[in-house]
Amino acid sequence: MIGEERPLGQATERPGIATLVADALSRSADLLQTEFHLARAELGEKAEAFRASLIAGLSLMMIGCVFLIGAVVLLLQAVVAALMQSGVSPPLAILIVAGGSALGGIVVLMAGRKTIGNVDPTPERTIKSLERDARMAKESLT
Repeated sequence: MIGEERPLGQATERPGIATLVADALSRSADLLQTEFHLARAELGEKAEAFRASLIAGLSLMMIGCVFLIGAVVLLLQAVVAALMQSGVSPPLAILIVAGGSALGGIVVLMAGRKTIGNVDPTPERTIKSLERDARMAKESLT
């Protein structure tokens, strides 16, 4: 009971090995559950960052497509006419202009593609925490 005094010769009771092992297992299970919650939260953060980079990358790629279309139309109209006036055959003039506009579009599409892959989905904080917890558990059992 509270406030009850023990006789001077009586030692306090220490928990047995079974109790200590059961307590360690219980704490390990709690720690593991907490780590899973942490991993889940971190993966959620990574998924949100990936979604944002996906939207940004796709937006850049769409802008690149608009420029490609505009470049093809304008360049085919202006440069093909200029090349033909300078003596280049019409088919060759069209190929030259189409190649230039395709190259510009490829550059913009590659920039958008690079933006999409910028997020590493690995839950690094959780992995480090799990490694630290494993070391601590190993040390406490030895």
